Amino acid sequence: MHATYPLSSWTPELLELSQSPDRLRWDELRASGEVREVCDTLEDQLMELLVTRKPSLKQNPAALAGEVEAYIHGRDWEQCGIWVWYPWRQTMVHVLDREAFIELRTNRNRNRITREEQAVLNQKTVGIVGLSVGSSYALALAMERSCGKLRLADFDTLQLSNMNRIRTGIFSLGMPKGVVTAREIAEIDPFFPVELHLNGFIEEESSEFLDGLDIVCDACDEVSAKARIRKEAKERRLPVIMETSDRGMLDVERYDMPESIPAGYLHGRIDEETMGQLLNAPGWEPAHLDLFVDLAQASERGVSSLQEVGQTLVGWPQLYSDVASGGAFAAQATRKILLGESMPDARLYLALDEQLTESVN
Repeated sequence: MHATYPLSSWTPELLELSQSPDRLRWDELRASGEVREVCDTLEDQLMELLVTRKPSLKQNPAALAGEVEAYIHGRDWEQCGIWVWYPWRQTMVHVLDREAFIELRTNRNRNRITREEQAVLNQKTVGIVGLSVGSSYALALAMERSCGKLRLADFDTLQLSNMNRIRTGIFSLGMPKGVVTAREIAEIDPFFPVELHLNGFIEEESSEFLDGLDIVCDACDEVSAKARIRKEAKERRLPVIMETSDRGMLDVERYDMPESIPAGYLHGRIDEETMGQLLNAPGWEPAHLDLFVDLAQASERGVSSLQEVGQTLVGWPQLYSDVASGGAFAAQATRKILLGESMPDARLYLALDEQLTESVN
C-alpha cells in the first residue's frame, strides 16, 4: 500500500496577486526559498491571445502594443493573470487568468470543436478505472478539454516496466499512477480539475466514484471490478467505454439507451447469472477472458502470448503506439457521446497496422 498523498501532491496552487491573502502567500513562498524556478511568459501569452481574437493584429505591431496596454490598464504586471505554484517541481509559472487561458489553449480546437460544443463539454465529468491504458485516454481528454473534470481510480504504483506505455519520467517511479497522471495533466492545464481515488475502484467506494459521472471508462485488470463497473453503470444508465490494446478493440456500451441495446451486459455477451459469478470471481479464468476479449477475434500474437503469461511473460504485452492510439479513439467516442452525436452500442476493431498491411497489398 502506498503512502498517503495530500491534494497538494497533484493540484497546483493558484495565486492572484491583486488579492491580499494570495499576495501574502506569494511573499511567504519567495521568502522561504522553496521557489527554485520562475517561468514568466505572460506577455507572450497575452499577445497570442489578442492575435487569436483579432488576427489582423499580427501584421500591426503598434496596434497590438496598444491592445496589450489596454489589457494591463495601469496595473502592476505581477498582478495580471495567475501565478501557478507547482510544489512538486518547486516552480512558479505566470499564466493568463482561467477563462483567457482556456480560450487560448483550446483555440486550435476550433472549429473541429465549436465554442458552443466546448461549453457543453466543460460541464461533463468522466471517470476512468485503471491508469495504464487509461492514462493515455485521460491525457487525450485533458489535452482537448473534451470534458470539464476527470475522476481517476487506481491503487497501483508506477514501476519501470509500466513505462513502455505510460508517458512520464523516471522520477515518478514508485508513485501512485493516479498522482503521476494528475500531475501530467496539471502541468498541461492548471485549471483542469482531477479527483483521485487511490484505493482503486473498490466496492466500498464504487457509488461515490460513479455518482455524478457522465461516462465511465473501464481500463482496469480485475475481472470483479470490470463486472462491478457494468452492473452499477447499467443501474445508473451510464455509458461505458472499454479500450484494449489488441487489434484496437474499442467497446462502446450505451447503458444510457437501454431501449436500443441487447439485454444483459457488454452487447449481450454477459447475462445476469454470469454477471453474478464475475462479481465474485477471485481472478481470471479463460472463460472470463473470452467474454471480455473474444479470443476468436484477438490477434495471433495476443493469443499466443496468453499461453506464456506466468511462464515467460508476467502479463499481457502492450505497446505504447497501441495504447496511445486507443486512448485517442476512446476520447473521440467519448466526445461524440457527450455531445449527443450518433454513437451506437458496439464493439469496433480499429487496428491501424492491419489497415496499413491491407493498403500495401
